Amino acid sequence: MNAPSLAGFLDMTQARYRLFDLGTHLRKLPSQTLHKLDTGEPYPHPHLGYGWMVIFLWNESLTEQNSLWFLKLPLDEQGILPAAVHSDLVNRLYKALQTGDAKERQRLLTDHPYQFSPDPEKMAALHAQATQTLGLPPSDYHAPARAFYLENQKLDQHWSGLGLQGIADLVCRANDDELNQLCRRVEALDAEPQRALLTQLEHRPLPTAAVEALVNLAETREPQTLDLHTAALRAGANSTAFRLFEPTIHRTLEAPDVSLEFILTVLTRYTALLTDVELTVKTLDRLAVLADADGFARVVTNLAMQPGMNGIVAKILGSSHLTDPLGHALGRLIQQQRGLHS
Repeated sequence: MNAPSLAGFLDMTQARYRLFDLGTHLRKLPSQTLHKLDTGEPYPHPHLGYGWMVIFLWNESLTEQNSLWFLKLPLDEQGILPAAVHSDLVNRLYKALQTGDAKERQRLLTDHPYQFSPDPEKMAALHAQATQTLGLPPSDYHAPARAFYLENQKLDQHWSGLGLQGIADLVCRANDDELNQLCRRVEALDAEPQRALLTQLEHRPLPTAAVEALVNLAETREPQTLDLHTAALRAGANSTAFRLFEPTIHRTLEAPDVSLEFILTVLTRYTALLTDVELTVKTLDRLAVLADADGFARVVTNLAMQPGMNGIVAKILGSSHLTDPLGHALGRLIQQQRGLHS
């Protein structure tokens, strides 16, 4: 007997589950995502050729079976999970479910070619979300982080003693007023606690007032604040008010000191703005100048896999705004792809 599908497999576990994407940042996935993968639909948020999916399972009566599965799913050029990969993954998961040994089950669920390990910042955000979902208290680091960031209390020790998990718990559990307060306070913080907070804000949709505060922060263009400028852009990308950054993005792309990191942030986190072909051309032109051929190819291939970006290369090549550097870079990319498929 074989598990018929990814969705069917999870139903067989009789556990509750929630799906997350962990490609560029933590975000919830609809419960229908597995069914869509089973039926050959594209992964909703491909990143660099993969779907970075996290499955959080919990059983209210068997808490020792609560687990996080990290699946790095290879996708084809349309963002679809290939049939051979789908079959192999389903069989591996079903085999793990069949074993009665808890340690062996955990080994089978983690010892496979699709496993990945998130960076500490993403893992902290994920654990914060998981404990909140289960109705559990936050980590012991939550209270000191709250006192420092929201109540402006001075620390008795170095700020890193707050703990990354405490900052993640703070952002995850903050209400809209508190998120607004955190974003307004970012500019006054020292560099390290500033960056740590902005990194966690990436994983949380923010209210409009909070995004407005981040836009103001991103408008600061002193040389020593350029990294902060990009960090603020990343922090606001997961919010419904992300379009407030559009004027800032246009102005920054015109600046001679625009960084590769800024360009990559726009191309990987603001794809909803890139239906504007003129903006796409402007952004990719700077990428063509600052990135090597391999990096350019990876980013453009990733962009073409995003929802709404089908045929983007043809649209760029037909644009009156196409520049020579971008035209040459796209020409090399097309020749390279033809060589791979010949």
